[in-house]
Amino acid sequence: MLKEQGTMATVLKIHCVSDFEELEMPWKLLAAASQSATIFQTWEWSTAWWTHNRAGKKLFALRVEDSAGSVIGLAPLFRSAGVLRVVGTGGSDYLDFLALPEREQDVAEAIAQWLQQNRTRWLWADLQQVRPESVAPRLPGAQIWQGETCPFVPLPETYDAFLKSLSKKLRQNVGYYERSMAKLHTLELRLATFETLREDMEAFFTLHQLRWRGRWMPGAFASHAARAFHRDAAESLLVSGNLRLHTLRLDGKPVAALYCFHKGSTTFYYLGGFDPTLSKLSPGTVLTAKAIQHAIEADGASQFDFLRGDEGYKYRWGAQDRCNQRVSLTPVGIVQPLGMLLATSGRLALSLELRLKHAMHAHHGGKVPPPGGG
Repeated sequence: MLKEQGTMATVLKIHCVSDFEELEMPWKLLAAASQSATIFQTWEWSTAWWTHNRAGKKLFALRVEDSAGSVIGLAPLFRSAGVLRVVGTGGSDYLDFLALPEREQDVAEAIAQWLQQNRTRWLWADLQQVRPESVAPRLPGAQIWQGETCPFVPLPETYDAFLKSLSKKLRQNVGYYERSMAKLHTLELRLATFETLREDMEAFFTLHQLRWRGRWMPGAFASHAARAFHRDAAESLLVSGNLRLHTLRLDGKPVAALYCFHKGSTTFYYLGGFDPTLSKLSPGTVLTAKAIQHAIEADGASQFDFLRGDEGYKYRWGAQDRCNQRVSLTPVGIVQPLGMLLATSGRLALSLELRLKHAMHAHHGGKVPPPGGG
């Protein structure tokens, strides 16, 4: 137990699917209240991920309650081969624990204390894609090293001010490409609704895969399981009001799509796709500009987050860098060489992953083509 300012915080272990479902309301309340939580810490995203990726994993979620029994924090962990990771690991750009504002340190200390008291039940906690301002880096005794770059664009209050912040060439191109398409085609910009979601998601999958198949690479949606996960996630996020799936259609045909989310003051650009046969019209450039316009004018966003990866096209829009962290925790009393081996393996895995991504960028002339094209 953790005693802090006259309150008691107790960590409870949740270990089965029925308990996972019972966490829905506190999970949603914590995600809404947390100042650091992103779309990837929402119940909607996490439930969809767990539904389609739970094979070989055992839920190891920990929730932190105060003395009155109110939930003040949650660590949605799972265990696989003795290693603890956060639900969503692999397909989520940001991962973390959840905590009420001003209770982040209490929650981190309570979780660390419980884990050390139950150290025979896990071998290593490998917490990936954690933002520096999050809860997990506060874990006492954790090792932390820098992870991937996540470029983001600070947004002004008006779209006109945003356009003025761009280079003269890009600003002119945005208008030129849109006018060119409008002269040759009937142009439609569509934001997914309940009536169009299924059609728009299938169009997005197809457009994304076209770009990668042209480079003899599988793409993010080559598997049925990946598409099923994102169909479920998109539907749940549409219900919760967090989905922003933009589609550009010419003469009724989808030619570009941006799969985005919105939470709080941030719009997240997850992935995109475009018809490569129309690259001269740069539909991706036009649609990205429209997505940013929607973020400013409709959602009042102060950030447009391009998420993981330092691809060059992101900086054309004025992106600035920040980096994720990887947090490693081993049980107190573990044989020291083993603890060092686990931490080293985590560092090597991260280094190899980043090297492979940079090699892929170099293969495409120094950068991966923009997800939306253009």
